[in-house]
Amino acid sequence: MKVLQFFIFNRRIQTSLLIGFIVFIIFPAFLVGLFSFSQSKAVIERSVFNTLDYLADAQEKSINNWIMSRKTFIKGLAQNKYMQVMDNQESAKILRDALKMDNNFRSLVLVGKDGRIKVDPELPNQTINTYVGDREYFQQAISGTTFVSEVLVSRNTKRPVMMVATPVKQGDEIVGVLSGIVNISVITEITQHNSPGVLGESYLINDKGLMVSESRFTTSTEPLKLKVQNHPALTSREGEKGKGIYKNYLNRTVFGTYRWLPEMRLSLVVEKDYERGLMEYGLATYLKVLGAACLIIGFFLVFAIIYSRRLTKPLERLAAEVNNIAKGNFLSIIDLKANREVQELSRAINNMSANLLEKTTQLNNLIKQLEQNRDDLHEEKNKLVKISITDELTDLYNRRYLNKELLRVIDLCSTLNKNISLLMLDLDRFKAVNDNYGHATGDTVLKEFAEILRRCSRGTDVVGRFGGEEFVIIIPFVSAERVALIAERIRQEISNFVFDEGNSNLHVTVSIGVVTVKSLVTSTTAEVAEKLIKKADENLYQAKNSGRNKVVHREIKIGELFECCPPEKKTSDS
Repeated sequence: MKVLQFFIFNRRIQTSLLIGFIVFIIFPAFLVGLFSFSQSKAVIERSVFNTLDYLADAQEKSINNWIMSRKTFIKGLAQNKYMQVMDNQESAKILRDALKMDNNFRSLVLVGKDGRIKVDPELPNQTINTYVGDREYFQQAISGTTFVSEVLVSRNTKRPVMMVATPVKQGDEIVGVLSGIVNISVITEITQHNSPGVLGESYLINDKGLMVSESRFTTSTEPLKLKVQNHPALTSREGEKGKGIYKNYLNRTVFGTYRWLPEMRLSLVVEKDYERGLMEYGLATYLKVLGAACLIIGFFLVFAIIYSRRLTKPLERLAAEVNNIAKGNFLSIIDLKANREVQELSRAINNMSANLLEKTTQLNNLIKQLEQNRDDLHEEKNKLVKISITDELTDLYNRRYLNKELLRVIDLCSTLNKNISLLMLDLDRFKAVNDNYGHATGDTVLKEFAEILRRCSRGTDVVGRFGGEEFVIIIPFVSAERVALIAERIRQEISNFVFDEGNSNLHVTVSIGVVTVKSLVTSTTAEVAEKLIKKADENLYQAKNSGRNKVVHREIKIGELFECCPPEKKTSDS
């Protein structure tokens, strides 16, 4: 233990790890590798070929199932009644929906019996009447066969594609062909689904030696542009399989297996880099040295447990203290006996914690002061806002705010085509109250009158003091009958109310002028507001001149609002 303490535990982490890896990992691994290298590679080669054959069988089955599924799908689609009657518009909708159901097809096209494309939902303008009657897939399908084409170049996109075509029948008569276009990328994805791993590849070549699927290693080369020279798969035909070790199109030595796919008329090739295959499939040979390695691994395990604890325990303590700091606990002090770097780190964390504590305290004090200032400003702002829109005596809205709200309510009623009513209220002979009982009593009457108005109005109504003893109520969205009841209720409440408990005989009445505009529709808001006030004021004067303590209410249309006559002169004592 003293030797380990000197060479590893008392040194920097980097030095300790370097010595540990050299002594306990690299040197034993070299001995094991040297022993394994002497084993026979024939077993590995057989394992690689068996794996490649298994992958090729799985890929062949997957490709055949994929072809069968696409043929079944397109045959079922061709039996749709709109396809059979060659309804272009409905067929286009069906084909678009089908493309969403099966994303293997890049496009689906309906071809007429004359060989010209009738419907292509993806490129309707460019493909109408495009002639494909000379294509083999069309000729096979028009003769009654569901057919999968070789890879060919699309006349629209100029890109390699594969076609799946089936006849469209109306009864027993073939009236057209339904074709599905498959991009090479789909074929490539299917081919490479069960990849042989790193530096391995599965691909398809035709009988001319051209690679049909996309190469995994030469992505810049397009399909049908890469020539595979002298490949043994070029000699294979239906039912034939083969394998071997040879140079591939990248001039690399590979394990390879291949077989002919008659449905697609292509050869499937599965390859694995030779050196990579030896490395990956050589694991079985290492079992022979497992017994000897177990003794070494047992020793490594005991040391690794002791060494890892010596390294990780201080780091875990540091992590816990850092988490405490993150939670706001800056008072803990870290004192560790560990490697030099860990001790330096703990001192740095202690300094950081002290600085954070000082700065956080200053920041919290500043935040509290700012919050207090914010609350004070908010309170003052609310006071100023209230002062600017309310009457100081009655605490109702003032005239300026009433004018603003009237414009807003007119706009709202106009937008919704709803009624709007305006009540103009004036206390009868209020001057006599001030003269006989004094202005203090008059102010009390105004306050209690304002409270009655609040009680009699709804939450959506706008109630305010227009000036002096005149008050206004704006009532939106209410019928004329309901407004009349509200006005009458206010009049009765005022008439029956004793305004001064010390002067039980003090009664005051109110005259009310009301105007209701039905189904307000207008774009001249300001002018409507002016006329509305003028009309309500006119009705108020009529209530005054007809004996006071009355409600004069008129329901008018918007056109009548602009026919208001000049108001009659007010009586000498309101």
